[in-house]
Amino acid sequence: MSVIGRGAVNRVLLGTVGLVLLGGGALLAVGDGSGLGQVGREVPDWWSERAAEGVLLDRDGLARMRENGWWTPAVIVALVLVLALSVRWLAAQVSASGPRWVSLRSTGLTLRRRAWERAMTSQAAAVDGVARARVRLAGRPLRAAVTLVVEPEARPAEVVRRVAAGVVADARRCAGVRALPTDVRVRVANRRERRTR
Repeated sequence: MSVIGRGAVNRVLLGTVGLVLLGGGALLAVGDGSGLGQVGREVPDWWSERAAEGVLLDRDGLARMRENGWWTPAVIVALVLVLALSVRWLAAQVSASGPRWVSLRSTGLTLRRRAWERAMTSQAAAVDGVARARVRLAGRPLRAAVTLVVEPEARPAEVVRRVAAGVVADARRCAGVRALPTDVRVRVANRRERRTR
């Protein structure tokens, strides 16, 4: 899966978790469910009768659970583990987007990542046979995700070779690195897209 694809999956997953937590918080915030009409007042069939009549875990039940020596440490460990995994996931999301500034070792200059992406996109779009191009740089170490829309009469394999020999090789030389891992996606433009361009 490409860098861009992983980012989209992570964003969808994070959004889903956020919506579930928001919905659960909203249900808890209304208390007895009076603000939700019939949906909030009716208890599902699978819910225990004891929980439907009162709270899920009353003070006596909680005291009985705490009598077990493992209960409190288990709850604390579980919560710490959930927190650690959430922080790790958040850190991975931040680092996956890549650095905002990239150091070009060959020239000793520092370049904004978005500016480098735009320059690479312009260079890729100028290659013969390319109708449109898009370049994204992400991850550590840096990876390039290149999306090419080629003209119907162009040969995709030849266009990819030109982009690799020109755009990717120039980027690698500018960055002063031996390799710049690159994912290339190619799509052929249809005739309607060519007319509306």
